[in-house]
Amino acid sequence: MAWSVILPGWFNRSSCADELMQQFQQSGQLQWLDKLIMQCGDDLYHFLLRQADAQLAADICQQCWLKVLENRHSYRAESRFKTWLFTLARNALVDELRRQQRWQLSADKDSEVSVEALRMGQEGIAEQLALLQQKERLAGALAALPTLQREAILLQLEEFSLDDIAHITRELPETIKSRLRYARERLALLMGEDNV
Repeated sequence: MAWSVILPGWFNRSSCADELMQQFQQSGQLQWLDKLIMQCGDDLYHFLLRQADAQLAADICQQCWLKVLENRHSYRAESRFKTWLFTLARNALVDELRRQQRWQLSADKDSEVSVEALRMGQEGIAEQLALLQQKERLAGALAALPTLQREAILLQLEEFSLDDIAHITRELPETIKSRLRYARERLALLMGEDNV
């Protein structure tokens, strides 16, 4: 399965984000924070959206960017900026979900056919609908995963390394490796495929 077709936009931009954070850390100028938000904001929001409703995802995003603003000097380049950012987001999300006594995923709301797709010819519409169905199946399969497996696979789809995921979730790399294996097996079963 080509994950990049189903979930576009996950590619490595970490070195640029790391450099932007260094600039922001040193200068405190908001232009660097704006660039960081442009660089990482969509990835952060979509990660949260796949684990919470749209309002909560937006609230947690805003909280994270405020923490980055207020705590820019606490960031250490021992890990990538995006790893630090997602750690802040994950911790805030877990805290809020625990406070609300809910720890589940809402359905993926990104799966709408665009107006441009409807203007395309019949072949383009058929392709768009097939892609939409594939995205909906994946979203449904992700939603059916146990919370910790879903979280691990979503972080992997964000191109975090095993060590990064372990750092974000405060788990051992072996635990993450096991969660990822079980998540991939379950996704393959749910989507009716031999390998995911």
